Amino acid sequence: MIQYLKQADIDKIKWDLCIGQSLNSMVYGYSWYLNMVAPNWEGLVLNDYEAVMPLTCNRKLFINYLYQPFFTQQLGVFYKSGIAQQLVIDFVNAIPQKFKFIDINLNEANEFLPETIAIKKRKNYILNLSEPHHILHKEYDEHCKRNIKKAKRLPQTIKPVDAALAVAFYQKYKGEKTDNVTPTDYQHLLDVLLLAEQKSLLLPRGIYNAQQELVAVGVFIIHQGRIIYLLGCSSPKGRESRAMYLLFDDVILHFSNNPMVLDFEGSELSGIARFFKGFGAVKKPYYKLYVNRLPWFMKWLK
Repeated sequence: MIQYLKQADIDKIKWDLCIGQSLNSMVYGYSWYLNMVAPNWEGLVLNDYEAVMPLTCNRKLFINYLYQPFFTQQLGVFYKSGIAQQLVIDFVNAIPQKFKFIDINLNEANEFLPETIAIKKRKNYILNLSEPHHILHKEYDEHCKRNIKKAKRLPQTIKPVDAALAVAFYQKYKGEKTDNVTPTDYQHLLDVLLLAEQKSLLLPRGIYNAQQELVAVGVFIIHQGRIIYLLGCSSPKGRESRAMYLLFDDVILHFSNNPMVLDFEGSELSGIARFFKGFGAVKKPYYKLYVNRLPWFMKWLK
């Protein structure tokens, strides 16, 4: 039986154990991650936490709705054993009717949904790192290889970077172009990174130029063989020096020849998608669930 539980009624130990043991485990689903990015989250639970689905909910103008938190690419149903198509459908149908508007992302293993449920594929890109670096490098496209060569000709250095500095850098150079991300969202992001660092899951990297100026950052979370590119960007000087090409090539070099995947977190923007594909990454879709149950006279609120 699938139960709808308020957060206070969720056994966080059992919830996190389910996420950790899930065949499709992702760091976004842990209670500590959800606490930071969606403080009001609730959940659906199958039997004794055999499968779970976070409900990232909020309320506005007396309307309950589900939304996708920033810096949280995939949620949906997480399960510990082989899953049937019907179970994913059952979880989606178990979302309480009180949620009048739903705009959330399911995960890459939640593809078992019929066309009658409003769902859309979204693009993610992943790179299998099990081969040695020289083999992986052969699969880079020529554009990528040229930019790495250009970056390596310049006096640039890769160093660990403080999480707070990385967030401030991102907010300065990318945040202004990111719609609807508030200072509170950035504080939630920093809280996630600091907690991930305490759990030894964080890999924050920066590129410094010859003048020791920070020109690019890339922040990764490593969880169960998955290296998630959570955020990153370059300054104008970093774009000129192709710093992000150097940063990603270094991460691939460091983790190559291991049973891991680099999760680029995808993009619907063609230029960013091209950057990811340039490293030999392959498309791995995940799924958006969109349901509008608002009365006709309120549909503009979406």
